[in-house]
Amino acid sequence: MKIVEAGKAAVAGFRTVIPATLLATTALGAGIVMPTSAYAQGRSYNVPAGPLAVALNRLGEAADIEIIYDADLTNGIASPGLQGSYGPAEALSRLLVGTGLTFRQSGARSYTLERAPRSAEGAVQLGPVRVEGATATMTANGTDGADLALTMTEGTKSLAGQYAQVGGKSAQRLRDIPRSVTVLTAQEIEDKDITTVTAALDQVTGVYVASYNARTPVFYSRGFLMQNLTIDGGSPMRMHDGLQSIINGVGLPNLLAYDHVEVMRGADGLYSGNGDASGTVNLVRKRPTTKRQIKFAAYAGSWDNYRAELDVGGPLNASGTLRARVVAGWQDADSYFTGAYTKDKFGYGIIEWDAGAHTTLSAGLSYDDLNTQKYERTLAWRSGSLGTPENLPILSKRDSWMPEWSYDKAQTLQYFAKASHDFSPDWNLTVNVTRSEVDSDELYGYYGIGINSDAAVPSGFFMRWMSHGYSNQTMADANLKGKFTLFGRQHDVAVGANWSRSDANSTNPIGSIAGVTVEDYLTYYRYAKPTKAEIATWSGYGTWGSVYGEDGWVTSRYGFWGTLGMHIADPVKVIIGGRYSRNENFRGQTIGKFVPYAAVTYDVSPDWTTYASYSEIFEPMQNIVPIGQWHEDATQISFSDKPTTGRNFEGGVKGDLNGGALQAAFSVFYIEKNNVYVNDETQGQVVIPGYGTTYMQRVAKLQTSKGFDAELKGALTQSWQVSAGYTFNVTKNKEDDEGGPILLWAPKHSARVWSTYQLPDALEGLRLGAGVRVFGNSDLRKGYAVIGASADYEINRHLTLGVYLDNLANKTYRVSTSSAATYGNPRNFMVTLRGTY
Repeated sequence: MKIVEAGKAAVAGFRTVIPATLLATTALGAGIVMPTSAYAQGRSYNVPAGPLAVALNRLGEAADIEIIYDADLTNGIASPGLQGSYGPAEALSRLLVGTGLTFRQSGARSYTLERAPRSAEGAVQLGPVRVEGATATMTANGTDGADLALTMTEGTKSLAGQYAQVGGKSAQRLRDIPRSVTVLTAQEIEDKDITTVTAALDQVTGVYVASYNARTPVFYSRGFLMQNLTIDGGSPMRMHDGLQSIINGVGLPNLLAYDHVEVMRGADGLYSGNGDASGTVNLVRKRPTTKRQIKFAAYAGSWDNYRAELDVGGPLNASGTLRARVVAGWQDADSYFTGAYTKDKFGYGIIEWDAGAHTTLSAGLSYDDLNTQKYERTLAWRSGSLGTPENLPILSKRDSWMPEWSYDKAQTLQYFAKASHDFSPDWNLTVNVTRSEVDSDELYGYYGIGINSDAAVPSGFFMRWMSHGYSNQTMADANLKGKFTLFGRQHDVAVGANWSRSDANSTNPIGSIAGVTVEDYLTYYRYAKPTKAEIATWSGYGTWGSVYGEDGWVTSRYGFWGTLGMHIADPVKVIIGGRYSRNENFRGQTIGKFVPYAAVTYDVSPDWTTYASYSEIFEPMQNIVPIGQWHEDATQISFSDKPTTGRNFEGGVKGDLNGGALQAAFSVFYIEKNNVYVNDETQGQVVIPGYGTTYMQRVAKLQTSKGFDAELKGALTQSWQVSAGYTFNVTKNKEDDEGGPILLWAPKHSARVWSTYQLPDALEGLRLGAGVRVFGNSDLRKGYAVIGASADYEINRHLTLGVYLDNLANKTYRVSTSSAATYGNPRNFMVTLRGTY
């Protein structure tokens, strides 16, 4: 039901899709599509004669169907038009009379155009319309399978995704989602040789990436920390929960297992239960293919960065009802930081089975073994004082303030299962379960001085830290979605429930040394790796979770939700919904709350939709960092159990241009958060036995965030594509008269532009790309711009050679967090050979 494999025209330009309001009514069973009688009945059409592409666009909108074709098929061809009442297949047949084109039905509401075969005498032969239950590249069995296939971007050669799961439980056109959504497609991921979730989010409109270290970066959107991570739209796992020792055990999934990345900005309390004001990241897994396929990629880049990937998929039986896909990867990379390296081994596998005409089961697992040396790029620790890093005594750009002996190792195992059943063409039940297990070991140190220190010989402290821990998360999600007719119009309804449990613990011995000068650090402590005997004397050695209980850090979350989408008029849809969430923290305390949701969309034309939405924020006891005054006895430290609450308002306009090949969006937003926990820097950092180094917390009564996003993604012409986004964001802490920004290091202005051009004629195999990431000034660092470029050459239909160059101007810039400053990568390159067989 998604995209057939594009031919040469699509490689050189773009594939045209006439979008429909796909309402998950597909009945795909045993490879046969059976249109429902209600859908097959005729509608009245008035499509004037004219260019075929324009006529197809009008028919697609009027008939509520999806028409897929290569743009070259329609160039210079006229249509006789269409008047009268017909079923969708007959309407399309009449529209194509005299064009030399025919079609096959590739889904319940999806049709793919192709050239009609000719006889030996050259006469066009129009045989029966062919029907297929899956595309050439991606499975699409059942409603849930068809939904996932619609969102897949692999092989589309497009910088625009037309559908997304984030912000819902089924695939929706981006136009129909009343929220700000960005899709980072497989093509853009390949263009820039992106291999990590961190690098992917650094390309997303409105997202600011701040790195504590290479394995556990933090992400911000609209001034707030991003915490929700979903996979295939399931129950969310937490990327961060405010506890440094547990953050170090979480880790992020390897991007190699995923087709694309979806990001929804703003609170999503309805489906996730954790209404983070920042947004939600959704990763969509690669799925088995209907045809046997072997793909590989070999990378070589700056600082001895080598990587290899192998991807094999296809049917396991003659009927194609049993399919599988296996992906494996390996990386060995040094860094521009002297002595730093990364070694990574990764594997992913999934199997899918059509257990019946209406039921699909799938299961799989992934494993990631990551080993990094001297992984953190911290210049210096702020030690609680405010200012800029410009007056720090710094080392060269090829060094850091981390000791040579620092390392971090993590093994991540994730396994999952999914079941989907269609009760009818209009009703589907999907159940999704995921389990993630992370074991981590690390030993590191950092040297810290106050960044405003003006002493002739600055003196600070040297902190050494050892940690061994685990972090397990179990997520389950079930949803029932369907459609019904009332007052002559079709409406949709969905109900669901999700549950998650996080279980983590760690030992965190700390050895702190005060009064260490810069010279002392550089000449001795930087190289003197602590011995086992020395570590045994550190504070907290052998202690498991003395602050958060004998069972470690355990939290559980569950909730029930429902939505109703009513088409109160042809162009107007009203969506109402709500969720009841209940949460239990590691101290056994529970809290519950009902969160409402409302939105409205209005189709102002066949190409443009306006929307407005309202959601509430509910963040129950997420921040488990101690609050109030420091106490020597860790058992006397206080915690706050009040949830963070607030409101999220958003409005905007979205457009499908060039037949859906180009997506445009503009949104304005306003967010309020109450009872927010922030660092109390007046007390400085403290070391809590069994807990770690942290700031105590205080409550900020009100925080606000407002601004707008603008985005344009997709094909401007057959050969020219663009992915561009801009965000303006102003945040304030309104607990005092000054109303300073929430994040001192986050910019008000940020923009990302990436564009590619397919050269014509003799150079048609060559595609060039260029772009820039721009971040404005902030209170804690200067603004900067990073320029990138790429070139890809199609050697033949199997092999492509590409190169990506990042930071062409070799700009020196610093990415900041609340407690550290980090150098961004200098000029670097990556050469890639990709193959598909």
